[in-house]
Amino acid sequence: MPTPASAAGPDPLHELMRQVQDLQRRVLILEQRLGDSASDAITPEAASITPASPHLPSSALPVVGRVLVAIAGAYVLRALTDFGVMPRPAGMAIGLLYAAVWIFIAARLPAEGEFAIALTGSTSVLIMGPLVWEASVRLKVMPLGVSSGVLIGFAFIALALSWRTRRIIISGVVLVSSTLIALALLLATDDLLPYTLAVLAIAAATEFAACRDHQTGSRWISAIAADSAVLLFSWLMSREHGLPEGYVPASTQAVLATQLLLILIYITTAIVQTVVRRRTFSVPEMAQTASALLIGIGGIVWVFKSNGTAMLTLGICGLIGGVACYALSFLLFDQNKWNFRAWATYGLFLVLAGTSLLFTGSGFWVLWCGCAIACCWTAMVARRPTLGLHGAVYLLLGSAVSDATRQPLSLLFGSGNVPFQWLVSLGVLAAAMFSWVAVARSWPGDTARWRKQVSSLAISANIVWILSGIAQRTLISVWQFMAKGQGERIPADSLGTVVLTTFSVALAWAGTRWPARELVWLAYGFMGLGAWKLATRDFMNERNLALVISLLCYGGALILLPRILRKRPDETAEAYRVSQTA
Repeated sequence: MPTPASAAGPDPLHELMRQVQDLQRRVLILEQRLGDSASDAITPEAASITPASPHLPSSALPVVGRVLVAIAGAYVLRALTDFGVMPRPAGMAIGLLYAAVWIFIAARLPAEGEFAIALTGSTSVLIMGPLVWEASVRLKVMPLGVSSGVLIGFAFIALALSWRTRRIIISGVVLVSSTLIALALLLATDDLLPYTLAVLAIAAATEFAACRDHQTGSRWISAIAADSAVLLFSWLMSREHGLPEGYVPASTQAVLATQLLLILIYITTAIVQTVVRRRTFSVPEMAQTASALLIGIGGIVWVFKSNGTAMLTLGICGLIGGVACYALSFLLFDQNKWNFRAWATYGLFLVLAGTSLLFTGSGFWVLWCGCAIACCWTAMVARRPTLGLHGAVYLLLGSAVSDATRQPLSLLFGSGNVPFQWLVSLGVLAAAMFSWVAVARSWPGDTARWRKQVSSLAISANIVWILSGIAQRTLISVWQFMAKGQGERIPADSLGTVVLTTFSVALAWAGTRWPARELVWLAYGFMGLGAWKLATRDFMNERNLALVISLLCYGGALILLPRILRKRPDETAEAYRVSQTA
């Protein structure tokens, strides 16, 4: 509630009430004068020559006057409390009721008076917000749980009234204000749980309204606030030494409840909108559901990473949820491509999360490579190019965690004397080849060609990269065998340049032999990588004949590539058509 002016004179309460009465009298006189002179002030002739321009409605001044009178009433209640006329708890209760009354007044105003509705609804917040803040933060006479309940109550009242009267502006003003006040109190009081729950409750209410086709004007602000509150709560609870000094202690069960609530709110909305009501996901809805999953599951991992039972349970739930999302996308959204992509993407995320928590070591990358093969072949059979992209993601991650991606990097840009895990590289390479065959054999000339090209590019890059490592390891082994232990230095950098340029030429030829433009892009990429390697490794480390070989190979590739790429596109397409019909 606003801070009262300092008392002066022998009877300050009587003087304050007199001033309020005088202010009310002046406002009433102003309203009467405006009402009587409105029809005479603007004649038809004046209206015809007055240019149309944005302006406040004619009732703006009376509305502002009513706001001032309402705030003056709040001053009166505050003064009565400070002067001991009424107990402080009673003063706070009456003040909150007084603030709520203005929401009801806003709901009863004519629908066309949007300015009056907005300002009257704001009056409620202008009274309630300072009262809750002062009682919770400065005076500490209102328990924090009660203050969070007050914010939830005001939000629910505004939502119910706006729903009944179809005045969206009421819920927009009050819900946004209540959400922002809750976030401010979360930071000011250092008590995470009550205000996080308040924000989640308001977000749940806005999502419920959205599922019933009622616009609230605050849906995405509530969603962002809910994400932010749970993210902050999870991050602070995951610190090595617990919550910072000065914060109200919170249990791990409390933070787990907020994380699960965030996931539950937006997964429920997604199910209701797409499965029950058969509506198409909007981009913000899809993004918010993904954010809720990421923040909720990531927060659980942050806080409970040292709890083996919790991680096992979360992994099982994630894997089951991922399989369910994939099944849902196939069974219910065969015709709705956007919903299919959304639910399949959630399935991808949940399967990745579940498998990463359940498996370690070789089982980890083997499972992801198996998922890559399954996705790519299912994409070919079911004509779902989105699954081809998923297969590429599984394959790249499996290659990364198995060290199949790191080994060529060490061989091509290192000394060459590094251990090489042949079984791992060959296993990932076999999975990549199986996946690429499925992608390459699917949908020639289909409308989803860009997704096929992206999948093919990612998988082809993985294949050629692993083959480059194998070729480099083989050349180094042959060099060592030929040297017969004479201790000659291995020209690893020059051998790497030979490998990169050879694969670049081969990719360019393959890209023109078949209409696979992604292979040509990959050839350019390998040539760029070779140029960087030549400048940073070969010139620095190689001498004499070895450097000459590097320059000859790279220069020869630069000469050959334009000739290979000069092949006419119609000839390439015809050759590919013949190969497909053969």
